[in-house]
Amino acid sequence: MTEGDDASELAVLRELLFSPDRRRASELEEKVNAQRLTPEQLAQQLPEAIIMRAGRDNQLARALAPTVENAINESVRKRPGDFADAIFPVLGPAIRKAIAEAMKELVQSINRTMESSFSPRRMRWRIEAIRSGVPYAKIVLRRALVYRVEQVFLVHAETGLLLCKASPPDVATPDADLVSAMLTAIRDFVGDSFDAPNAGRSAGGLHSFSVGELTVLVEPGPRALIAAVLRGQPKAEFRRNLAETIEDVHAHFGSALVDFDGDSAPFAATAPLLERCLVTALDTDPNPRTTPVNWRPALIAVSLIVIVGVAWAVQSAFGWQRAMRALEATPGLMVVSSERSFRTSTIRGLRDPDAAQPNAVLASAGADTTAILQRWESYLSLDSATTLARASRMLTRPDHVVFTLRGDSLVAAGRAPMTWVAAAQSGRALPAGVSGLDVSGMELEFPSALQPLADTLTQSRIPFDVGTAVPAAAGSASLTSFARALERLQAAVRAMGADVRLDVVGRSDATGADSTNQALSQQRAEAVAGLLARRSGLREVEFTTRGLGTTQPLDALDDAARARLNRSVSFVLRPVSHHPRPQ
Repeated sequence: MTEGDDASELAVLRELLFSPDRRRASELEEKVNAQRLTPEQLAQQLPEAIIMRAGRDNQLARALAPTVENAINESVRKRPGDFADAIFPVLGPAIRKAIAEAMKELVQSINRTMESSFSPRRMRWRIEAIRSGVPYAKIVLRRALVYRVEQVFLVHAETGLLLCKASPPDVATPDADLVSAMLTAIRDFVGDSFDAPNAGRSAGGLHSFSVGELTVLVEPGPRALIAAVLRGQPKAEFRRNLAETIEDVHAHFGSALVDFDGDSAPFAATAPLLERCLVTALDTDPNPRTTPVNWRPALIAVSLIVIVGVAWAVQSAFGWQRAMRALEATPGLMVVSSERSFRTSTIRGLRDPDAAQPNAVLASAGADTTAILQRWESYLSLDSATTLARASRMLTRPDHVVFTLRGDSLVAAGRAPMTWVAAAQSGRALPAGVSGLDVSGMELEFPSALQPLADTLTQSRIPFDVGTAVPAAAGSASLTSFARALERLQAAVRAMGADVRLDVVGRSDATGADSTNQALSQQRAEAVAGLLARRSGLREVEFTTRGLGTTQPLDALDDAARARLNRSVSFVLRPVSHHPRPQ
């Protein structure tokens, strides 16, 4: 095979392998070329694309922020004058709004108006006007004129041509163009004289000059200036008024100033802005030759004294009423009359001996008891609180006893010694307002002399054999001994006006079913109670029986002893009132 044949076969193989990729690459290149935008097409679609992207998120603003900042910095560095001219109309108002002088000026204006309306000086001027026949307005202008703006001119800064003027209708004004030319000449003269060619036309140039009785104030701007011709001495706020006016002119007529070609017709609309500078200021000081007396400290002192006095009087009145209400709300105290004065007050009334001390009640209400003269007469109060206090004192109520009133009956509840109950029932005098004493609901305590015997009876046990409700032989002997001791206790208790209540409690051991043991324990308690009730000495004893079964067992050292101990009957003793008084 020759070399030509090899090359031909290689070309065929290359075509087979790479021809599809070449075709796809050609197609992609054609698509890219077809979608490539020309500068004209990009200029048409770019604004819409920017708007769509900005409405989607903040990525475009973040991307453009460094470029915009650099552009502003470069513009300020290369052309600061143009940048200052652009922001001039908004810079001044922003600063003044931050200072917030408007409210201060409003307050001062109101004060001046009030002073001038009622001053003796104004009255003298009116009398002078009536006597001389001169109008009052002219008298005011002659006597109280501080300054008056007679003309205001708006002049183009570069050409010196008059753009607009304003003046009051009653003021005769010279030719405005002549005045404008004179003003331009003076500014140029100042600049040439001080070797500063631009001094007269810059913001730092000529600001004021005087011509006889007239003063000319000049407020320059980047492309125009405003000049006010006035008579008198202007105040600082008028200079601020001029600055605001020239700023408004540049804000509303900036384009017209830039494109000014000598025609002043577009600036006729600035007349309302200039007319607001036509100010007439009058002296409202009632006595300008003398220092006015400052009555404010004295008025403040007097006002404070009056306020303190009124506050003290109100507080004292409320305190007195609070003290009177406290006395009237206290049981056992009755206020008959009360007199309140600046130094010493007087209270007259009735007081139960068992009521609270009036001085303590007044002190708790915040009253000064040293400045109150009190006269209290004794009487017996029948209200519930005082009656209970009287009963506690007369009956020497123990700590655990609580008295309540049920109608006119005194009901005692709680725990008390049996001797106290007997003494309370012995017929001693009851407190006023009480017709009877009810102690039926009280829990009595044995006296100390009988407590050992009561403890011995409580510790007694009557034993039983297994499965029977009849006391064992040892139980019969124990029952006889127990009955004799109980008879002695009952006799002693009855001598004190009470009785003994005996609670007989039966138990059983754990042998057998619970239901059987429960019934057996109840039978044992009833059997013992029946045996005791047959004795003549125990007929007044009140018996109750309870069968506990195995629910509350008594403990012992071993199982056998525990079973014997629980096959028994035990006792709970309590003294009860023998003669309870009915309700």
